[in-house]
Amino acid sequence: MTGKANKKQFYGKYRGTVFNNLDPELKGRIQAIVPDVLGVVPTTWATPCVPISGNPGLQSGIFVIPPLEASVWMEFEHGDPDYPIWAGCFWGSPAEVPIPALMGDPAMPNIVLQTVGQNTILMSGDPVTGIILSCGLPVQTMPSITISQTGIIISDGKGGMITVTGGTVNVNLGALVVTPA
Repeated sequence: MTGKANKKQFYGKYRGTVFNNLDPELKGRIQAIVPDVLGVVPTTWATPCVPISGNPGLQSGIFVIPPLEASVWMEFEHGDPDYPIWAGCFWGSPAEVPIPALMGDPAMPNIVLQTVGQNTILMSGDPVTGIILSCGLPVQTMPSITISQTGIIISDGKGGMITVTGGTVNVNLGALVVTPA
């Protein structure tokens, strides 16, 4: 019998922690510590499991890399720990959940994409609130673009603002107003 035939197999999902996210091949791979499989030894480079990736030669898809020490779900191709896959992430505590995700109505939950630097895309479950793109948390003191049923607001977070509503463009709260002819 070969050593491979005697190798223990690991099926299902296992909790892991990101150990290294600087993939030398730039393919979104990570190395993780998966205590239930390898103890304190990091995995080899784990391939990401993403919903969309490009065809050979085409640059497209969803590209995300979890930060160091992030909690990740790990799987192993054919149960082989030499072929790890990182399948997604999970929050270790409520304090890790992006704040804007919790600001909406639970009956119409927000969808949030937020970086470690707090740059945020918020798609509100409430169509009146709409979509907010912000540098930093989506608060009034940060630069943002808001698109809603009412119109569009571009703000620098320091008082400079352009609003487009009902065909009217308003710059800095009335300093310049352009109305439809």
